[in-house]
Amino acid sequence: MTSPSSGDSFSTAMERLDRALNRLDISVRSLSGRMRSTAQLHDEGRRLVAERSQLAGELDKANARAERLDQTAEDVSQRLDEAMAAVRSVLEQGDVRG
Repeated sequence: MTSPSSGDSFSTAMERLDRALNRLDISVRSLSGRMRSTAQLHDEGRRLVAERSQLAGELDKANARAERLDQTAEDVSQRLDEAMAAVRSVLEQGDVRG
């Protein structure tokens, strides 16, 4: 038979083992949750990088279009100036003849 002190030791050891296992279980659950959160953050980061790349491409296209529009506006302005000068010239010639 076991003495009372060895039974108490075994009982105490089992309680300590149970507490240690509970702490381990809590730690594993916590780690698992953090790993899921990290994976979600990683996925979100990849999505944001892809979205940023897409937006950068769209911005480049918009900038190129704006530059073309600016050049076209400049060309139209120059042609209008030339047309107005031609009309003035014709009007002045009409005044001189008239």
